[in-house]
Amino acid sequence: MIVKDSDEKKTFINDLIKTIRSINISDSLDVKSLENVVLTLAHSMEKIWEENSKIINITKHSKSW
Repeated sequence: MIVKDSDEKKTFINDLIKTIRSINISDSLDVKSLENVVLTLAHSMEKIWEENSKIINITKHSKSW
């Protein structure tokens, strides 16, 4: 989870933008090259998410009404 309007959210978005800008797509004229670009983006997003998100445990609280 990344909290809305938090510093972690801003950092996540900024890191993601930097990663997207740094990916070289000039040689992506064939399917294999395009697949490499997509995999690079996916791995980068996963890494950035892990660096900026927090693991939370959701618990169920029951109330009798």
